[in-house]
Amino acid sequence: MSLIYKVNKFLDTLNYTFKLDKLGNKEYFKEIYFKILNNLSVLENFKEEMEFYGFPNPYYPLKGLKGSEPFFRNRAQLKKLTYDRNSYALSAHRIALGHLIESIMLKNEKRYRGREALKYLNKGLKFYKNEKGVYRFEILERLPLSGDYMVKLSNFTPEQRKNYRKILTLIDSERGGLSSVSVYMKYKSGRTKKNISLKEYKTFVEDKTNIETFRIHKKKRGLIKDRHIRKILSISYAPFGLDTFIFDMAMFYLKKGKYERERYAGIFPTLSNEIPKNKLGKYEEIILLKEKLEEELQKLGKFEKSLVVGGIAYYEITGNMEETLKYFSIDEKKLKRKLEEFESFGLLGTKNLKPRTQEFLKYLQR
Repeated sequence: MSLIYKVNKFLDTLNYTFKLDKLGNKEYFKEIYFKILNNLSVLENFKEEMEFYGFPNPYYPLKGLKGSEPFFRNRAQLKKLTYDRNSYALSAHRIALGHLIESIMLKNEKRYRGREALKYLNKGLKFYKNEKGVYRFEILERLPLSGDYMVKLSNFTPEQRKNYRKILTLIDSERGGLSSVSVYMKYKSGRTKKNISLKEYKTFVEDKTNIETFRIHKKKRGLIKDRHIRKILSISYAPFGLDTFIFDMAMFYLKKGKYERERYAGIFPTLSNEIPKNKLGKYEEIILLKEKLEEELQKLGKFEKSLVVGGIAYYEITGNMEETLKYFSIDEKKLKRKLEEFESFGLLGTKNLKPRTQEFLKYLQR
């Protein structure tokens, strides 16, 4: 059985049916979560195997080939299409897992949310919806989990196609040049992969005779770095519109700190950690204030949850208490208390600060 056939046969089996109203049930959640997780593992193994056999760049060995060229070119095209389909399916599974993980909270004496809650998923803790997470269950039904993203696109209405292009334009990245090369070598004991810089590549190749294939990597820039993730996100959010996409992304930046965004992908895998200037509309000012508040807290040696700081920034800019309480799931008394604390630190309402506090803040900024 060829690898092309094996991969496509597996992808054809990935037909999910989601009962969104039952995802609040622990046993049903576990069924869906582990199914997606296990299939993701299979897709990752397929990707690694295809990369070893040169599927991402199948036309390279055909240079100078004559005679039966059409046959080999068709074969190379099948390899590329299979690799891309697997990559799109893998990306869709990563995004699906992000939404599921963000949605859960487990509770005994303590509360465990999101990724932390996964450690206790098989324990006897009570299962709740995570009101503080950033997720949208409806997205699960829109994800091309079998990798057939073109089927989804062909069924779009004219309005959804417009939304798709708008979202893709927002998150698409500019070309960044070449960065490194992955070299795949074969030994008697098995195969191995080595990542090397472009500067080292020529010397490395001259010294090795057991190289099977290689893959060149481009530098990644832009709001979403991975091209497969960009397309899958655009497809899944197109039915809901650009504003919904921007809102979810803004909440992700506001509720998650820099460290958490770097370490955990959430619902936006390969999202840039840098604030996307001029891309998030009215939320940009709020996000910038939130980042500034966190920096000032660090200078003062104070710690506060990123979600709370995001809520304070949201209220400070919008003045909308109702929306702030709703979006950040903060108790009104707690929010007002935190606002008073931030004012006492000199981080808010600086126009009314006492002269001594203003001098202290200037001293910290030196």
